[in-house]
Amino acid sequence: MKNQHIFFLFSCFFLSGCLFQENPEELDRLTKEDPSFKQMIVARDQAHGQIHLIKNELLNKKKTLDAEIGKLRNEYDAYAKTQNKKIEQFRALVEANRNLLKQQLEQNGAHMEEKQSELAGYQKTLSDVRKVLQEGKGISFSKAERQKWEERILMLNEKIRPLVDEIQELKLQIRLKKQKIQYLK
Repeated sequence: MKNQHIFFLFSCFFLSGCLFQENPEELDRLTKEDPSFKQMIVARDQAHGQIHLIKNELLNKKKTLDAEIGKLRNEYDAYAKTQNKKIEQFRALVEANRNLLKQQLEQNGAHMEEKQSELAGYQKTLSDVRKVLQEGKGISFSKAERQKWEERILMLNEKIRPLVDEIQELKLQIRLKKQKIQYLK
């Protein structure tokens, strides 16, 4: 049983290469005794030489390709940087146009509010004048005075009509500018 353990351990060390180191005299003796084994050793040495050459070639190829990749990466990074600057310039142009439209939209909105306020004032005055003429509240108007009040109504209507048209035009411009802004995203 003890011998089996020793044999087993010896076999493990031998197979793992721990106890075996190439001995030139022993190798010389074995190759002289067996010419076919000598051919195997020669083939082994040639294979190891080829393996060494292939590994060196792979390493050199890897170094060359790594250098090329590094160069290409740097070229790409520089190219991407310039292209990204161009992209930002184009985006800035679009944003500037969008901001211009927003500014015009705000101006049109403020202008429309002014016109609507002006219109409301004229409409209130017109309504008051009509009430005075219709209800009278004990006031009697001469024909000349009535004509003067009716002329005032005509004048107010003449001022209201272009304001209504202008407000409609401003509403249209505001709607169109809002649409244009939506397209400039």
